[in-house]
Amino acid sequence: MAVCGWDGDLTYGELDDLSCRLAHHLVSLGVMPESFIFSCFPKSTWAIVARLAILRAGGVYISIDATHPPAYLDSIILRTQARIMLTGLAYADRFRTFVDTVVEVSLDFIRSLPEKRGPACTSVGPDNACLLLFTSGSTGEPKGIIQVHQSYSTACLDYARRLGLGPHTRFLHFDDYAFDISNLELFVPLVLGGCCCVPSSTLKAQDLADNINILQANITFLTPTVAIKLDPADVPCLEILCVGGEPLPKGLINKWTSSRTKLINQYGMGEVAICCAFNDKVTAQTNDRIGRPVSGAIWVVDPSSPERLMPVGAVGELLMEGPHLSRQYLDQISRHSEAVFLLEAPAWLTHMHQGRAKARLYRSGDLGRLHHDGTIQYLGRKDTVLKLDGCRIEALEVEHHARKCLTPQDVVVVDLLGVIDGVADPELTAYIYLDDHPDGTAALKPHDHPTLSDATRDELAAPKVQEIKHCIAQALPAYMVPKSFLLATWIPQTASKKTDRKKIHMVGQKYYLEERFKS
Repeated sequence: MAVCGWDGDLTYGELDDLSCRLAHHLVSLGVMPESFIFSCFPKSTWAIVARLAILRAGGVYISIDATHPPAYLDSIILRTQARIMLTGLAYADRFRTFVDTVVEVSLDFIRSLPEKRGPACTSVGPDNACLLLFTSGSTGEPKGIIQVHQSYSTACLDYARRLGLGPHTRFLHFDDYAFDISNLELFVPLVLGGCCCVPSSTLKAQDLADNINILQANITFLTPTVAIKLDPADVPCLEILCVGGEPLPKGLINKWTSSRTKLINQYGMGEVAICCAFNDKVTAQTNDRIGRPVSGAIWVVDPSSPERLMPVGAVGELLMEGPHLSRQYLDQISRHSEAVFLLEAPAWLTHMHQGRAKARLYRSGDLGRLHHDGTIQYLGRKDTVLKLDGCRIEALEVEHHARKCLTPQDVVVVDLLGVIDGVADPELTAYIYLDDHPDGTAALKPHDHPTLSDATRDELAAPKVQEIKHCIAQALPAYMVPKSFLLATWIPQTASKKTDRKKIHMVGQKYYLEERFKS
């Protein structure tokens, strides 16, 4: 079985027939290599058929979310000049004003197309683009990352080999299609003869165990925020749990490493196909280790200059090298980023390996260190490094120690508030969400903001603040202990279920300035 979904199953023969017919239809509409084609579906068997058909026609698929605001869609359409959208009946009318041609993908429509044999396009090469991924950018405009067939083919096969995946693999499609992990969930099982397991888009975290069991999924990728809510005993069919995108709480590690399910800490980014590295020997003591590289190499260089290779044990920027790198960015808007592709290899690399003078490298913007055992420790983003009175503070490091006295369901986020060059002095602040606090809330609308209050004045939160201060002070210098603690009714998350630091900072800054000027 190629696809096992809530809305229908497909054998490999059926998937081949349906995607081939649709691919030939796309070619008749003018699709050719390097043609950008939009794909917009809820979780569905037909999303898989559509994306595979675009690839077989030689095109480049761009998965988008129907909930994206019109201005966002306008920006992407203008930058890609895409004119064709593949979607379902529910979304078709919504997009007719955006693109010239909307193709409603359904079983009846595809079966109305002529039966075809043979490839729809024969001129696609390894260097041709296969997908265009848009991720958030520092300029406010999304970055467009062009991935090629070579990078995904290489990465899929190496990833599968290292994890021991094969025709028995049943990969749960949990991530939204607009995010990069959904491409891993699509390609890996299909290149192995495995099965794509597709739950409904209405899937909530509490329904996750039921869907894993119904679809008999044996591998999935989840963020720690979601994984912590899942109990290993409730999913006996799950053999591998991959987690990533956020620091791993020790409670999550202890829960899963004591079960029969293999826990893997996976590290990656949109500019690299599938993943950059993973750690399959996760322990509570090494929860920040991302393991060893996959499909390429990771170098640790001076954050200010990749021309200087850092020694073992020193902190530096992670520099990616290998065939799993993307082609680069779509346009100039995407290139306005601190994380960039290098135009030529550093001198130290050509000195060590003369044959790699033209190696492709990418500055990730992530900080880490190489240990003597060959594993890499992830130390956060360069942009989570806070500067206070000339001192460097890594927010993730402070959060790591604060979590020692919190439950797995509690959340802490460290931030720097105040007007740096104005009348107010910057202040190291910790937002805390306590799961058992009566003022805490769960599901809220995406555009809502949490309510903040002084945690030290809260009868229930004040003792916890003292515990957190003690935990941090035991391990870190005094300047790294937050001066203020704000109790949050909830902590905002991005669409990919990661902590939304920009939103919580905006709310915190507003609260800080209001309180500051009251006094």
